[in-house]
Amino acid sequence: MPGSIGEEVGWRGYMLTRLIDARVSRPILVSGMIWGVWHLPLMVAGLYYASPILLLSIVLFMISVTSFGYVIAYLRLATGSIWPAVFLHSTWNAIIQNVFDLFTQGDSVLLWTGESGVFVALTLLATAFIFSKKQWTMIRTLPKQGEPLV
Repeated sequence: MPGSIGEEVGWRGYMLTRLIDARVSRPILVSGMIWGVWHLPLMVAGLYYASPILLLSIVLFMISVTSFGYVIAYLRLATGSIWPAVFLHSTWNAIIQNVFDLFTQGDSVLLWTGESGVFVALTLLATAFIFSKKQWTMIRTLPKQGEPLV
């Protein structure tokens, strides 16, 4: 959870809201892509999950992370808080990096599952598409005690 707190404070708590304030076109897409690129040096160095085909892993990882950024951004902006984003991010890391790894075996397992896997990328891409078509209500900060939420 500590890593997720740090990332969410930075990515969705600070950067996303600053991109929105700066009127950057498609701020959620841009923030998701920056989030993905931030992880790439770890993949290239072999310190992060990747299949034997590094270039394919990078492309699939970027699709996964950028797509997942839509879901996390929705939680952040719909609630006005980073905590739902932190909990989702932490849960994601625990499941994808621990549970998936324990229950999937084989030579090309990382090509299909994990954060740089084909199935995960396609699922997250479909999810991001659905979230991107929703009408979003943006709450920048939580209301003070006694104020209505909307």
